[in-house]
Amino acid sequence: MALADEVEFSNKAEVNKTIRNLFILAIILLIGSFVLPHLIVGNMITKWLIVIIFIVAFAYVAEHFILTTKTFNQRLKLQGISKVMMIIYCVFLALMVFGALKDKILLFKLPLYQIMVAALAAILPAICEEFLFRGILFNTFLLVFRKEKYDILWTSTACSILFGLYHLNNLTSQSLISTVGQVIITLGMGLFLSYLRVWSNGLIWCMVVHFLQDFSPKILSTDYGTSKIKLTVLVATLIVILILICIYTINRRFLELSN
Repeated sequence: MALADEVEFSNKAEVNKTIRNLFILAIILLIGSFVLPHLIVGNMITKWLIVIIFIVAFAYVAEHFILTTKTFNQRLKLQGISKVMMIIYCVFLALMVFGALKDKILLFKLPLYQIMVAALAAILPAICEEFLFRGILFNTFLLVFRKEKYDILWTSTACSILFGLYHLNNLTSQSLISTVGQVIITLGMGLFLSYLRVWSNGLIWCMVVHFLQDFSPKILSTDYGTSKIKLTVLVATLIVILILICIYTINRRFLELSN
């Protein structure tokens, strides 16, 4: 584990102190993300500057205290079932990206101003949420579950649940049923991005995929969720099962190489 180079896992006091510090950092950044909408005031240029400054400040603080954005000291060489699941994941990722091209085409038919607003609105969560959930909290839970055999699997699950619940904050701008739908979707997306974090051994590709997912006409609306709960539960369940298997196989591959 790359995190073991930053924290001595056998030193319980040091580990507990690091967990506490990372949780405090996560809470501070989380509060900042909740406060941001109330700070975006003034004319359009002022609003843009506030958002850009927030993104830069958030990324700087997160990068400074995160310890590491890597899961392993070097990227894992997959083989057998772990490689098969990685290929299935890549196919699913490609289908997801290309399946959203229609929305991207529609977005680029809008006025340039709206395209720029959509881009900035997509960059904000792509950077901040990835640093928070797949970065700081991921490292925190890796320390919490360090003694578990499948620590990566448990960590990914915990972070994804929190990632889904985080989107309850959209209750202020959309209906309860729509928010519940969004929470279910983002829980599955959280696992999807957690696997990408582990497999790519970093956060960059997580940010790219997160941006591509959010960069659509829907981000210009005040309702980001969905009211089609039954369909959402079905799709999310399939995604969760698939990605849990992917994470399990890569976790098992790490155990094989460690032994």
